[in-house]
Amino acid sequence: MSEPDDEIAVRIAEPADAEALAGLIRALMRHENKADRTHVTTETVADWIFGETRVFQALLAERRADPVGYLAFYSVFSLFKGGPVLLVENLYVADSARGLGVGRCLMGAAAAEARRRGMARIELNVRNDSAPAGAFYRSLGVHPAGESVYRIEDGALAALARHAPERAP
Repeated sequence: MSEPDDEIAVRIAEPADAEALAGLIRALMRHENKADRTHVTTETVADWIFGETRVFQALLAERRADPVGYLAFYSVFSLFKGGPVLLVENLYVADSARGLGVGRCLMGAAAAEARRRGMARIELNVRNDSAPAGAFYRSLGVHPAGESVYRIEDGALAALARHAPERAP
């Protein structure tokens, strides 16, 4: 396990970072073969992170002042933990910065942020088809929770919603 490059800095994203974050998010979408989705723009990212209803926050990793990675996160509540936990939505490191310790720095910054907020856990989903990602997270002490993530969206979500009973007035 190599030590992080000493030229890497990680900080909470600011409004001026929306364009860089949008570019990194689109790069992750291309990496995951989801580039056909066009909703990620500088404006939507700025609204998601800094708008009236902030839906997530981001850590931005820079090397020599160039954006090279990000970690998107938000708070969720765990009934079993009895408090909020930090949920990592995405962690992405640009190809040009892989192997430099950027991911480790981002996860370390997320852990520090979770502790600062009084959170006792970080949760994240790891793609089943990404053995390197699984190995990376295990090297940090992250372990599988013994659960699987299930998802319903789009047409299936609309179909299921038709089964909801009418609300009482």
